[in-house]
Amino acid sequence: MNNNKYKRLILLLLLIAVVSTAVALWALFFRNDIEIIAPDRVPAVDNNAEDIPGDNSEKSDAPAGGGSVNLTFSKDVTINLSDKSVGLYFASPNKSTHDIVLQIVVEDTVIAQSGTIAPGNQVKELELMENADKILSKGGYDGKFLVHFYDKSNGNKDDVNTEIPINIEVK
Repeated sequence: MNNNKYKRLILLLLLIAVVSTAVALWALFFRNDIEIIAPDRVPAVDNNAEDIPGDNSEKSDAPAGGGSVNLTFSKDVTINLSDKSVGLYFASPNKSTHDIVLQIVVEDTVIAQSGTIAPGNQVKELELMENADKILSKGGYDGKFLVHFYDKSNGNKDDVNTEIPINIEVK
């Protein structure tokens, strides 16, 4: 009888080890959520940022300690899975007083993030985040732009952020 107890104990421990290994493998390789948090300090300028043609607007007047932002964007976003690119239009005209970091989110998962978009600049293309192509399939999605604002004087993130609903077409 003592021998049966040891066999059961060994089988139980083996079962626990197998279940633990399976859960660990799932957590490492098969989870679909990619959580990307916007940086607390403004990152490097986005490689795809370019001057907005013809934007000769002047900085808006803002009270001390305050700011002013102006955004121009298209709600239609296209994702190309084959080259892992995101086609969009997002601009921060010269009159804005804050730098911007843009995130594209589907179902609470950040699938793309820009670097800094300074006033007077626009982006038309971003890269998908690593593994985002594995959680998306061809078709239409409801998503959102998360716009994070950064104080130009010290580079720190402001507490004011904006969510903009968008339409995403994955090809």
